[in-house]
Amino acid sequence: MEGLAGVSDWEQCYAPDDHAPEYRHGLAQLAADTNATIAGCFDAGATEVRVWDGHGRNRQSAFTRVPLDPRASLRKLEPAVPLRFGGLDESVAGVMMVGQHAMAGTVNGFLDHTQIPKELCRFRINGDEHGELSQFALFTGAFGVPLLHVSGDEALCTEAHRLFPWVAATATKRGTGWATCELYPVADVRANIRRDVAAAIVNRAAARPWRLPMPAEVSVEFAYSGLADPLAAIPGVRRPHARTVAWNIPDARFIYNWPAADWHPEK
Repeated sequence: MEGLAGVSDWEQCYAPDDHAPEYRHGLAQLAADTNATIAGCFDAGATEVRVWDGHGRNRQSAFTRVPLDPRASLRKLEPAVPLRFGGLDESVAGVMMVGQHAMAGTVNGFLDHTQIPKELCRFRINGDEHGELSQFALFTGAFGVPLLHVSGDEALCTEAHRLFPWVAATATKRGTGWATCELYPVADVRANIRRDVAAAIVNRAAARPWRLPMPAEVSVEFAYSGLADPLAAIPGVRRPHARTVAWNIPDARFIYNWPAADWHPEK
């Protein structure tokens, strides 16, 4: 939600009260940007569109409160080892990210973070810094499905173009600090999203799934060492630095599974 058109404040994404006006405003923007993306898919000839609500604060319930284009079907993220995205398989032609934010540590990335705002400083895959954009691209790439389009702030668009040159990106705002931004006119942004999504689908032959040799190393640097302590105690987790933990994933589908009681990485 941080990268949505019309969203300019933390409370619009994270207000603890489900009925807070700020959060309701954020949900309305989520619906509008998502529906613009769905419209672009069908404009380009899509036969089916599946939607996941990946914003943790929403608890996968956002579209019980705001309208989803009825031509699309809502699917679930299913907790498992590895995590499952309902409806993601080799038959999917491509995926999009709606309202995405830049990775942790991005200058002028509006509410930039990776997984845990204000606690996680760097997330690396095989030593290179990445964020949630890359995690999603790597996960879907395991199924042979390429990332085609993203929408978010200018910093997110720059990140996408740097890492995945084939990905189309639509800017929704310009970050001016961690919690400040300049919003672009929402009607224009949503028209651009619809146009850019359709073009990304039409030109999808240039896209490719993102794959890395496996196993791969994941490392996480926290803001202070106490946050690393619980993970460092799990078998298979290495601790190269007081604030940093690292582990190996056997294939890309495990990118969302952090070491826990129900999954220990290989030693």
